[in-house]
Amino acid sequence: MRGFAEYLVSCVLIIAIIGAIAWGVSSPAGRQAVLVSAALALGLQLVAFGVARSLRRSNLLLGWGLGSMLRLVALVLYAVAVAKLWRAPIGPALLSFVAFLFVTTVVEPMFLRR
Repeated sequence: MRGFAEYLVSCVLIIAIIGAIAWGVSSPAGRQAVLVSAALALGLQLVAFGVARSLRRSNLLLGWGLGSMLRLVALVLYAVAVAKLWRAPIGPALLSFVAFLFVTTVVEPMFLRR
């Protein structure tokens, strides 16, 4: 459980830093999209990390692959939802979402060993 809590804290910090940067360069409508992207990315990362962590003893690569597929499917669905349904500024929404997912995925292996 220690590794999960540490990963949660690191994700919150990473997303806050990237979100602050994206917030500073976005329009008011883009800022709302950045906030939604941040919340969605945090939840998605925790689910993907949970999948990888639950399979780490039997097949870590499978768990990490499933988490990566989950992220990819979520990105495509989010892009469709932003573009077609929500009509939010697609640039800030998708760029921030991808940045949140990428950086938090890069640090994920450090916490899978704990």
